[in-house]
Amino acid sequence: MINQPYSHNFQYKHQQSNDAHIKAFSLIEAVLAIGIFFVTVLVLIGMLGPLLNSVNDVKTTDEVVSVVDSLDSFLQSDSPLAIEGSNFDLLYQAIQTRGYATVYVFRSYVSKNSTDIKLTMGFSPKETTTTLRIDRKAKIREFKNAAGPIYRAVITLSPFISREFYRDRGRTAFPRYTLSQNFENFESNYLSLTVDLFAEEPGPSFKDNKPLKEIYTEKSIFSFSTGINR
Repeated sequence: MINQPYSHNFQYKHQQSNDAHIKAFSLIEAVLAIGIFFVTVLVLIGMLGPLLNSVNDVKTTDEVVSVVDSLDSFLQSDSPLAIEGSNFDLLYQAIQTRGYATVYVFRSYVSKNSTDIKLTMGFSPKETTTTLRIDRKAKIREFKNAAGPIYRAVITLSPFISREFYRDRGRTAFPRYTLSQNFENFESNYLSLTVDLFAEEPGPSFKDNKPLKEIYTEKSIFSFSTGINR
């Protein structure tokens, strides 16, 4: 009977100690659970990263394929790109004048306040020829309404024509190959071309009149060979 209060007090303290241990374990378990959760999230992000990059790569590839198809259709179009002249003569003269021609392809808003999007495509506003006039509709007038990347297609001569009709200016020259004869003297019915595609972001930093050497400081996203029939 003398030890009863002591025994009761001991049991009470023992219970308090157990409660403290339980609370401590609960806190540790909570911290561990949160830690495991964050580690799991980081692992998932690490696993999803390449997958997301792959999805973006597929989207980019699909867009480039679409741009290439649009460019080829533009160059081979039955609709005249020049006033009182053939598309063949126009491209020949454009390449002869500056050594290259520039065509832009991009998605743009129909108007400043519109959310509707259309495909915009045409020659650079600065494009020139020797005698022919480029149809106004075949030129890009402005880039302000661009709704995505602006694809700049630099069209140069490919050396798969008779040697007498072109010059090779060397590997470091921009462009390397240039036409050496007027289009009236060009005997072939086919002009072989190389197209280098560059993607640029729209906005104040975009420049149409960028020197060719400056353009080629960046690697083209895609290059392909094509041609145009007389």
